[in-house]
Amino acid sequence: MHPGVPELERSHRCSMEGLILTKSLCLTAIEGNVGTAPITLAMAEQLKQNYPNLTAFRPFTPGRIEDDCAFRALLAKLGKEADLDRAWGTTYGELLADEEAAMDTLVKRYFEYVGKDDAVLILGHADGDPVYPGLVARIGRTAANLGTTVMPIFSGTLRGTEEIKTVSHIVTRELSAAHAPVTGAAVLNPPADFAPELPENCTHGQIITCCAEKPDLSAADSEILKAAMEYESAVMTPVRFTASLTARAKADRKRIVLPESEDDRVLKAAAEVLRRGVADIILLGEEDAVAKRAEELNLDLGDATVVRTDDPALLEKYATEFARLRARKGVTYEQAYAKVQDVSYFGTMMVHMGDADGMVSGAAHTTAHTIVPSFQIIKTKPNADIVSSCFLMLMADRVYVYGDCAVNTNPTPEQLASIAVSSAETAARFGVTPRVAMLSYSTGTSGKGVDVDAVVQATELAWAKAPDLLLEGPIQYDAAVDCAVAAAKLPGSPVAGKANVFIFPSLNAGNIGYKAVQRSAKAVAVGPILQGLNKPVNDLSRGALVEDIVNTVVITAIQAQN
Repeated sequence: MHPGVPELERSHRCSMEGLILTKSLCLTAIEGNVGTAPITLAMAEQLKQNYPNLTAFRPFTPGRIEDDCAFRALLAKLGKEADLDRAWGTTYGELLADEEAAMDTLVKRYFEYVGKDDAVLILGHADGDPVYPGLVARIGRTAANLGTTVMPIFSGTLRGTEEIKTVSHIVTRELSAAHAPVTGAAVLNPPADFAPELPENCTHGQIITCCAEKPDLSAADSEILKAAMEYESAVMTPVRFTASLTARAKADRKRIVLPESEDDRVLKAAAEVLRRGVADIILLGEEDAVAKRAEELNLDLGDATVVRTDDPALLEKYATEFARLRARKGVTYEQAYAKVQDVSYFGTMMVHMGDADGMVSGAAHTTAHTIVPSFQIIKTKPNADIVSSCFLMLMADRVYVYGDCAVNTNPTPEQLASIAVSSAETAARFGVTPRVAMLSYSTGTSGKGVDVDAVVQATELAWAKAPDLLLEGPIQYDAAVDCAVAAAKLPGSPVAGKANVFIFPSLNAGNIGYKAVQRSAKAVAVGPILQGLNKPVNDLSRGALVEDIVNTVVITAIQAQN
C-alpha cells in the first residue's frame, strides 16, 4: 500500500528516549535447589567480556538485601558492590502481600537504577529463595514489566530427557502467557542421552548444557548469551509504559498549571508529581488556603508555586493580550479583564504567554469550561483543522491509541482525516509507531452506505495530508487487529491485523468502544489527551482519581517537550 513513515519514525525514536533500552536478560530457576549460583556467576563472567560495564538487578529478594548472599556474590563478580542498596526492587513478602503495588515499586526502582550501563543481568529466582505457587508466572510478569527476556534454568539431576522436555514446555508456556519472551534455556547436569531441543513458545535462542557445580561455558554458549541479551522485547505492559513516561517527564521537567487547588484530589496529585520529580507544579489559589489544606492532608507542597488569580500585574498582562486576541470578536479590555479572572481562562493565558508549559483541569469543571478557552487563546496547530482527543489504551502487552472518544460528536470526512493524522502524531510522540485503522462496519469494498462512504473519503483525505502514513480504511475492528481475519478480508495490507491507532467514525462509537475495552479487557485508559493545539491543555473527568490526574500531568509535560 504505502511505504514507511520517515517523519513519524524519527519522531518515534525520539519519543522512546526516556524508555530504558539497556540490553538485559533475566536468568531464573524455575524451582528450588536447581544450582543457580555457579551458573549465574559463570554467565556473568562470560557476558562481561562483551559488556565491560555489565551490572545486575534483583527484582525480589527473600528478606534484607544485606542477607541476599547470591545477589551480593553476583554484584561482587561484576565489581558493583557499591550498588547493593539501589540494585533491587522489593521482597518476596511484599510481592505476596500486594503484587500490584510491589510490581510498581520494583519497576520504578529498576528504571531509577538502570540506564548508564552497557547491559543488566537480572537475577530472578535463586537457590535459597522461597518457592510459592505461581512462581513462574510471577517471574514472567516481572520480566514483561521490565522489558526484558527470560532464560529459565532447569535441573537434569533427577529427571530424564523426556521429563526435562515436558517441564520445559510447561514453563515456557507459562512465561509466554505472562508476555515474557523466552530466549533460550539452560539445563544443568543433563542426562547422558539428552538432546537439546528448543521448547515451544521459545522466542529465540538455543539451549546451554553444563555441569552445575563447575560450569564450563564454551564460545558457542557465549554467543547464545549475547544473542539473548540483545533480543529486543516488543512487549509493553501498562506498568512499563507508565514508568517510561515518568522517566521521560523527569528528563526535561516542565511547568504544569493546575487551576483547581480547592479540590483535594488535585492537591494530592500535585504532591505526588512533586515527589516523583516529573514536573514543576503551579497551583491557582490562595497561598494560605493551599498551605492549610495541605497540612490537614499531610501533603508536602513546599515546592509548588501558588499564584493568585487576582494578581493585579498578571491580570493586566493577560487582559491586554486576551483583548488583542479577541478584538475581531469585539472583546474590550474591560470584558477581557473580567474574563481572565476565571481560573480556566487564567490558566490558559499562563500557558499561552509562557508562564506555564501546559495545563490540566476538569476535576471540578466541565469539559467545555476547560477546553473552550484553549480554542479561543491557544488555537490549533497549522496542520490541524480541529482540536480532537485520543486515549492511550494500555493493554496487557501493548499500547493502542483510540481517537476521537471525547470531543467531536459527528466529524465530517475532513475532520476525521485530521483526527487520524493528529492521532498518528500523538502515537509517535508516545512511542507507538503508528499503523492507522479507519474503523467502519465494512472492510474494503465489502459494504455500501453513506457512513462507509464517509470513511472512504476520510481515508483518502488523510493520505493526502500525510502521504507516507501507514493507514487502512474502511476496516472493521476484527480485521484491524486479528491477522487471520485480516488475511481473509484484506490480504497484503501493511495495517490490517497489525493496527495500533484506531479512528472511530463518531464520538458515539468511540466513547462506547474505549469504555467497552477498558472494562472488558481490563485495559488502562490514559486520557483524554487533547491534540491539535499549539500548546498542551488536557481535560480531566470529574470522577478522576488521583492517579488519573498524575498520569495526565505526566502526559501534558511530555507534550510540552520539544
